[in-house]
Amino acid sequence: MKVLIIEDSEDFRSKMRSLLEILDYEVLEASDGLEGIDLIKSERDIGLIISDLHMPNLDGLSMCKKIRSENIETEAPILMVTTEASPKLKKEGTDAGVYKWILKPVSDKKFLTMVEKIVSRP
Repeated sequence: MKVLIIEDSEDFRSKMRSLLEILDYEVLEASDGLEGIDLIKSERDIGLIISDLHMPNLDGLSMCKKIRSENIETEAPILMVTTEASPKLKKEGTDAGVYKWILKPVSDKKFLTMVEKIVSRP
């Protein structure tokens, strides 16, 4: 399964990639929401999108809104991994199509457990 990581921190993106590759996921990477949307448009078989909230050019929440408003084809659930715990932002994320919201810092085990739960959902 292809997993798209959209994260501006190269270190955090690399850490997530390494964890996902241990579980044999094929990992695609983007450093902001604009690059993420380009990959979503070109890679039709992405099974999961993992995005940061705060990024340059196009943040994670705006990216989710753009995916929905422009009817960009993807059935991949979106996992938002962020330092933001605001209920208002979480609600806005849910309304924009975010499937799950997880807070940084996140343990490797919790991250992988969340990924496995999302990809194995019915």
